[in-house]
Amino acid sequence: MALLVVTAAAVALFTLLSNLFLYLVVRKWREKRRQVRICAYKERHRLGLLRYLLGEEEQLLLPASPLEREAMIELLDHFAALLKGEQVQARIRALAEEHFQGWLRRRLSSRHWSERMNALFLIEDLRMQVMVPEMERLYRSDRVTRGEEAKLLAIFAQFDYSPVVAYVLEPKYELTEFAYRVIFGHMSERLLRQVEQRFDELPPAGKCAFVDMIGIRRREERSFLLELLASDELELRVRALKAMAEIGMKLEAARLEQHLCSPYWQERLMAARLAGKCREERLLPLLYERLSDRSFVVRSEAAAAIARLPGGRAVLRTAARTASDRYARDMARQWLRGEE
Repeated sequence: MALLVVTAAAVALFTLLSNLFLYLVVRKWREKRRQVRICAYKERHRLGLLRYLLGEEEQLLLPASPLEREAMIELLDHFAALLKGEQVQARIRALAEEHFQGWLRRRLSSRHWSERMNALFLIEDLRMQVMVPEMERLYRSDRVTRGEEAKLLAIFAQFDYSPVVAYVLEPKYELTEFAYRVIFGHMSERLLRQVEQRFDELPPAGKCAFVDMIGIRRREERSFLLELLASDELELRVRALKAMAEIGMKLEAARLEQHLCSPYWQERLMAARLAGKCREERLLPLLYERLSDRSFVVRSEAAAAIARLPGGRAVLRTAARTASDRYARDMARQWLRGEE
């Protein structure tokens, strides 16, 4: 009896696995055939679509089936990345908005995450601002995921959509610093000003990314950065010094000394970097002290900064010979090695 039960279970398991294998094979075969048909359609219509987008032809054979629509919008996406010029981009956008809104709307409403994300990438590439209401609906829905939220906010920023400011202040999911950086990188100056006015409401990751963006985009935010240097938060002070160094913003020696003497090596490191960018000889004594810093990276940055300042090489030669601290002598010699 037991043998019969075991045999029956084995047969059932074998049948189940066989059916599953058969299902996967058929599914793969169908997907492969679908891709072949999409590629064939794209090859047949590539030249015609290109001529239409370039304004050489007025008539375009439109897709008649869902598969052809998918192939056509992939071609449009390809040409949107390939072709430059406002006129041709406007023609691509107009074609997409006229014939593919419904298709993309259905994709955004799909229960499959991959279809929704693919639709968002297409909307972004084709710059279809007409889809903002549908994207807003997706953003407000309960099914929006962390990845979709980050993508939606980046697209909203590109489209200069004002509500994005409120969304980044209170995101539905916790955004990473990288996600914030992408979003801020796409924002116009108008939106960045609004975020700056409500800077204190940003989460920590958002604050750090916002300060970084000041340096990356070379924004003239002297008073704002100076305020951050007085912050109680170490990370904000460090980011502000880093942004100032990237911009090349000068800081008074007395104030720079406070940060060069910080108990935190990250702050001393960025202060040394900023001192190197200031290129003022009066900063040499402050940097000279940092040659004997207990942190190797601070010593190295201080030596690099000294080398950039007027008269800096002479100071390094003096340090290499007469500095009382062994680490300071070693660091100075490392930077003078090419002169020996």
